[in-house]
Parts: sequence; C-alpha cells; structure tokens
Amino acid sequence: MAEDISSTSSNTIPFPTLTIVYLVNQAQQLIDEISQKYNNITVEDCNGFFNDGVKRDYKKITIWSQGIDSLWFNALIARVKEIANVDSVPIVSGGIMYSV
Repeated sequence: MAEDISSTSSNTIPFPTLTIVYLVNQAQQLIDEISQKYNNITVEDCNGFFNDGVKRDYKKITIWSQGIDSLWFNALIARVKEIANVDSVPIVSGGIMYSV
C-alpha cells in the first residue's frame, strides 16, 4: 500500500523566520509594543556604526514569527526614525541586512 504523503506534509508546522531590528537606544520604549505584537522575541544590547559611521548603543531585537505584518512594521520603522532622529533603521530579513 502506498502511504499518503500529502496528508503528512500538510500537518507539519512551518519553521518560523526571524527578523532583526536594531533600535537606537532612544527608541527602546518601542520594545514593549513589539513584544505585545510578537511574543517570541529576544532583546540584546549591542554597539554599531549603522548611522553615519557614528558608534551608538543599540537594542538588537530578534523577532521569531511566521511572518511580519508589513503595515505595522512600516509604522514602527517610521516611529523609530522620528523618535531617534535617524534617517534609516538597520534590519535583517531573509538573511540579508539592509537599512530602511
């Protein structure tokens, strides 16, 4: 007898993806908002030279999820830029680092 592979594969849980956002410390109050939207996150302190080559303290927020709500994420990035007075926010998504 042949085993029905399609029913087995449809029962598997897809692996979560990760998105990393580097928040300038001035915008760290947004961590609570992120944790309310996505409960599987980690927060780490780090340093970086992301904005204009100036060393700054950052909060590295790693979000483990099945997908990020793009409208919410774009609004979050806009608020980070406004609060921290920066032109771009570094993120990692799909294994690629870029600034938005």
